[in-house]
Amino acid sequence: MRQNSQIRVGVYCVALLFVVLSGCGPKKDGGSIDSTPGVYPSNGHVIHSDWAFRIALEASARKHPGSTYSFTLYGDKDKKETLASVGGVREQGDGSVFWVPGKEFIIEPNRQYWWEWADSAGGKSGLLYFFAASYQGGKPISPRNGGVMDRNMRNNPTLGVSHIYSGPGLWPTYDFQLFADSGATNLLAEGKGVEQTANANHTRWPAGVSLNEGAVYYWRVRVNAPGVSSDWSRLSSFTVVNVCTINGPPNATFAIDWTPKKCANYLTPRLRDMKQALGPPNGVSPNYSNFLSLDYGGELIVEMGATMVDHPGGDFRVYEFISTEILEAYIGPTEAGPWISLGVGWCGLYCEFDLGLVGAAYARYVRIVDRGTEALYCHETSGSDIDAVTWSKPFASPSACYYPWW
Repeated sequence: MRQNSQIRVGVYCVALLFVVLSGCGPKKDGGSIDSTPGVYPSNGHVIHSDWAFRIALEASARKHPGSTYSFTLYGDKDKKETLASVGGVREQGDGSVFWVPGKEFIIEPNRQYWWEWADSAGGKSGLLYFFAASYQGGKPISPRNGGVMDRNMRNNPTLGVSHIYSGPGLWPTYDFQLFADSGATNLLAEGKGVEQTANANHTRWPAGVSLNEGAVYYWRVRVNAPGVSSDWSRLSSFTVVNVCTINGPPNATFAIDWTPKKCANYLTPRLRDMKQALGPPNGVSPNYSNFLSLDYGGELIVEMGATMVDHPGGDFRVYEFISTEILEAYIGPTEAGPWISLGVGWCGLYCEFDLGLVGAAYARYVRIVDRGTEALYCHETSGSDIDAVTWSKPFASPSACYYPWW
């Protein structure tokens, strides 16, 4: 995090996530309902927080053609926190009306917003609302596509999805399907309406079946939330293996998921690529590149190239770039946990963590969480800046992973 950097603000034009045209019923903490087609964001719907934001009325939604329009965006349903407003907006050539709030407003993920519009002839909408999704949320992450499942999980396999929305006012659910074939015809297990896990960024579903070591399986997930596409995700494949037989590079090689908080859209674009935290340490200054800024309270999940095995002393390092930051490291048996903390470190060049601290014989998945104090303003490198995650001891034999430690 660079303390003297300027606040980066900017909103770009025109795109929403998975918007549908129909209105929907009231949701918790919502406002009054206007179900008129052609109003964006649709009332009560989820929109993608990392895409550009606009408010729009199609020609069919106008109540008095030829009018000028005013829009107001609020941070609360009581309309005490005005985030942005505009008046005198004229129709476009096709009869539509739209407003891009501009640099004074940047949408924050996992937050509910309220808005209303009125026209110069006395027409008005009433109070509408929408939810800003988690940053790139709703993804199938555990097991990742082409990944592995620890043989020690085969009798209690779980599937995991990143939350589409983790803020107040809306509780999405998820559907899961597990198959024995790539054609999705041999269904082994199915979960419908799985409730989202509270106080977390991911939901895990226990499939309730036993799997065979060495076999390949396929799974998919579907998000149930207003405004989100009801299509199934693409099939993800995984193989059940002894993870201590995987001898790869001595560093993180797969970026599973990054969950920033409110500063996500202020970060320098090249520092929002979670793949920049992979490989050996290679951060560059003064142009700042080749690392990931977590955001205040943000977190990153990575998979190691080779499975780490416990040795005397520290077993892996988290490299931090730019300045000294506070972060917490966790390990887990899957890409979505459950997570066990290895403690908090005040990291300069790097922090070192010991698997033996919690009695862990081995680990393949690492979760890193920024624990610094949130600054008053967002910066272009907010939060811990993760350059790399590397293990510091030689690879061990497959026998190290014969028994679960969790």
